[in-house]
Amino acid sequence: MIGRMTLAAALIAFAATPTLAGSLDPLLKGFDDGCDYTEALGGLLQSSYAFARKEGKVELPSGYKALFGEVTVTPIEDYLEITIPVKNSTWRGVPVRQINAYITPLESGLSSHVIVFPKDAEKAAEAAFRERGIASQKKVKAKDDGGFGWGTGYSIDKDGAPSYMCDLST
Repeated sequence: MIGRMTLAAALIAFAATPTLAGSLDPLLKGFDDGCDYTEALGGLLQSSYAFARKEGKVELPSGYKALFGEVTVTPIEDYLEITIPVKNSTWRGVPVRQINAYITPLESGLSSHVIVFPKDAEKAAEAAFRERGIASQKKVKAKDDGGFGWGTGYSIDKDGAPSYMCDLST
């Protein structure tokens, strides 16, 4: 009888546990405002570079570990595409599918980062990020004193998914 009550209590507790969901807003603060990166996002990206180059492991930011899936690295021509899957999370209220980073196998100035949204979130993503991206591009252009052609903003990626990109390659 006690075993059945314990099992019933465990099942009730499990059923009452809310679905894991999270906001990436604190992590991505500034990303759509002049491509400013939080310390936590910068650390995640830097550690993903080390992982991609087989020089270290991915360090997921504290408080966000449950929101990310297994990081993958795909060689594409002369660069590496790092994909950090995002689980059940949003940025500015828009669901996020993944964070991509693009680097070269050896250290270089290539530094491009993309927040990818699900295709069915296109209208919400455009409403949340189109105008922010235009304003952010003005800030990025003003900071680009080396004339590298830095870019940022909302777009539809090559696979037809809405995305927000910061490219600060040198």
